[in-house]
Amino acid sequence: MPIRRYRKDPRTPTERVADESARRLFEHGGFVGVDEATERQAIEHVQSRYLARREAVAALGKELGFLRQAHGLTQEAVAAVLGTKKSNISRLESGRYGGLTIEYFMAVVDAFRALDRSRKPVRTRQRRAARGDRPSNKALHPTKASRGLGLRG
Repeated sequence: MPIRRYRKDPRTPTERVADESARRLFEHGGFVGVDEATERQAIEHVQSRYLARREAVAALGKELGFLRQAHGLTQEAVAAVLGTKKSNISRLESGRYGGLTIEYFMAVVDAFRALDRSRKPVRTRQRRAARGDRPSNKALHPTKASRGLGLRG
């Protein structure tokens, strides 16, 4: 939409005064009309909720570390599937990673599933080899888990 340019201000003198008055009030913080005590309470509430969320994210990251260990996975393997570095997984599990979102959490859980699925055929082949059975005609190697889970590392 093109910008209309006027040679002369189309507002009436009363409208210009009202606009200037509103601009001054806005610049000095008086436009909304919130007193300082209410503003201070709002800031404290937002900060306390922020800290509570950070603590919850740290606890969730530590739980992911326990889950990874329970699955017998290494940080390197999880990082490879997520397309990130081992140091990011380490920070996540130690609670120092501040960027944990629901999407990233779900991607980590999906990485555990993908790694578990890729490991199960190996165990089956090992059991068959121990029994002396011939392997099936299926591929001898499980497919690699996708690195591109839609996330940036």
